Amino acid sequence: MKKLNTIQAVDTMQTVVEPNTEAKQAYIRARQYFRSGNLRAAQDAAEEVVRHSPAFASGRRLYADILIGLNQFAAARGQLDSALQAFADQVDRRRPILLHKAISFVREGDLAGALAVLTTSDLEPVEALDAALLSQLGYLLTLCESHDAALRVFECALAGQPDDPLFLFNCAAANRAMGNLARAEELYDRVLSLNPQDWEAYKNRSDLRKQNLQRNHVAELQQQLALCDLPDVARVQLQFALAKEFEDLGQHAESFTALQRGCEVRRKSIDYAVTDDLSIMSDIAARFTPDFLAGADVPSDFGKEIIFVLGMPRTGSTLLDRVLCASGEVVSAGEPDTFARLLLQEAANVQGADGDSARNIILQAGESLDMHFLGRAYVQQLRARAQLAGGRRIIDKNPMNFLYLGWIARALPGAKIIHLCRNPMDTCYAVYKTLFKTAYPFSYSQSEMAQYYGGYHQLMQHWRDTLPERIIDVHYESLVSDLPSAGQALYRRCDLPWDDAVATRYYKAGKGTATASAAQVHQPVYQTSLNKWRNYAAQLQPMRDILVQADIAVDK
Repeated sequence: MKKLNTIQAVDTMQTVVEPNTEAKQAYIRARQYFRSGNLRAAQDAAEEVVRHSPAFASGRRLYADILIGLNQFAAARGQLDSALQAFADQVDRRRPILLHKAISFVREGDLAGALAVLTTSDLEPVEALDAALLSQLGYLLTLCESHDAALRVFECALAGQPDDPLFLFNCAAANRAMGNLARAEELYDRVLSLNPQDWEAYKNRSDLRKQNLQRNHVAELQQQLALCDLPDVARVQLQFALAKEFEDLGQHAESFTALQRGCEVRRKSIDYAVTDDLSIMSDIAARFTPDFLAGADVPSDFGKEIIFVLGMPRTGSTLLDRVLCASGEVVSAGEPDTFARLLLQEAANVQGADGDSARNIILQAGESLDMHFLGRAYVQQLRARAQLAGGRRIIDKNPMNFLYLGWIARALPGAKIIHLCRNPMDTCYAVYKTLFKTAYPFSYSQSEMAQYYGGYHQLMQHWRDTLPERIIDVHYESLVSDLPSAGQALYRRCDLPWDDAVATRYYKAGKGTATASAAQVHQPVYQTSLNKWRNYAAQLQPMRDILVQADIAVDK
């Protein structure tokens, strides 16, 4: 999805009454303080605004933005609810405020709350919304993993402005998420005909299908790369696109050259040290002994509706997610940061401002963390999402939850924990060749990629040793080689009734996804991704050497 400034509120609406002079002056001060980042002063001024003119809706909305900046989300929604009351019978005035309210839920991480707002009758029919509202609504629906609804919104927006590059891009992304790949390619072509400098569109288009000798974009990508004074962001997108297309054509040497060039440029823009992540993983393992893990008195079945799918990225989590959802009893939450965010909030409440870093503060909180509160807050949010989607159980497939397994085990003793395993070299190569928006900064260097994998591998072994009954290892190779057998075993471990139709039903469902696997999950499993790293064995030798030195079996 195109990077929009959509976490900001829609432009301030008309006031219901003219604010008095004191409110106007306080409003100007509040806005100036807010823009300069002085949130406490902005809050004081905003309180003065609503005190002098309680019916001034724009003042309420500004106050809400300030409170969101202070992480006071419930209070922010209180201000927005007051603004809504001022327009009880004016649906056109209510709509931007409702989107503003949905934004507050998104910023808090409560996607169920956001989706409940986005599906209210005031935002229907979508044909009645203007272009700005459609852009905002479609983007928010995408963040809430409601890709089918987002597609309907973006197609509506495009119908009204068929030559708008932004609508074309977002409509293409929504079609890609829903598996309408031919439509997505047509739209990306139109984007690039209107704006040849939309670098992200080149990469997204290349990912839609396997390129062939008759239909590919290699010459076009090379032509763009030959331009002078290309910004780094362009070189990254174009080189990754070129690497993908060369790989499809079987030109492996050319593919890896393009990939390495793209990685080198991308890595230069990232402030990252893999040693920091390795130190954190080591500290986590040291903290979580069997005695520590047994410390929380939480009912043994609490969290039983939750299924975690975790591990390294690019190991088949979207495929496994689809297989489980084909049961008809399970829905997917996608890859939310819900558990990590709630854990951090609880640690911040315990530690105050004394923590050294966002992750260290969690370790420092130790036994003071309220596991009951954490578990309840997490289940409340995931349960609400499951109910909105009509499911009895729900999947959280954020790969990085492997870092928080100790806390997950304590707070949610009834949850299922599935660890996806894949050949280490296939995993590292698959991550290395994927261009992520912001996540996984270790993925653009062979050395850092292998070192991070080593830390992950060591931490997962620690979890197996300390949580021997909790972790369900599922091997990607088994899933794609014998899905019926692997799926049946998985269903049994998850207490789900197996149906042989699952083996074909999973890829036919109309469920969307915005992950890197969006173009693959709408087709049956295939085995061409097995041992793909061997096409680049010589080029990937530095990565392999580090894994071997860490006693990781790379050839299994």
